Amino acid sequence: MNDRLFTRYVSQYLIPVLEGRPTLFALDLMGSHKTPAVLNLLHWNNITPSLILGGCTGLVQPLDVSVNKPFKELMRDLTDERIFQLESVAEFEKWMVGDRRVMTTECVGDAFRQFHQEKGEVIRRSFRKVGLSLPIDGCLDHELAIKGFKNLEIGDWREESGSQDERAEVGNHADSDIELVHT
Repeated sequence: MNDRLFTRYVSQYLIPVLEGRPTLFALDLMGSHKTPAVLNLLHWNNITPSLILGGCTGLVQPLDVSVNKPFKELMRDLTDERIFQLESVAEFEKWMVGDRRVMTTECVGDAFRQFHQEKGEVIRRSFRKVGLSLPIDGCLDHELAIKGFKNLEIGDWREESGSQDERAEVGNHADSDIELVHT
């Protein structure tokens, strides 16, 4: 996604849906997510960006981990199924670009409905486990389940009571599932 496309997404889709309500928006470090234009646009619309550090996406960005990959697989399966219904790939290759876009749009809609029916609870649970959909007052911090951390408590970030991170226990065992990228 380039800068122009991401800015358009924020302007045309995100901002109208949020209607000025204060919002926390989790973003990875993709270049288009952190341009001054995007950051200002978010700020002017009461949207606080929360940038996920490189190498930490798997820990706190549940969409990348538990949603995007299975959704893309379902999307691929549905698209392949539609092409096979045409009897041949050669027939599909004769289609105009507009025909392909219509088919892709239909497949995205079908995949969304099917994925939401089958995996809706996975999506909700993933966001809760990493704290992205927990109440900000800290009352449900016991539900946090971020790999490699025990007894993590964020607390009510609105209170100026100091850091509570000293109580978190970080495991010292090797973790082969997470690759940290050093730049």
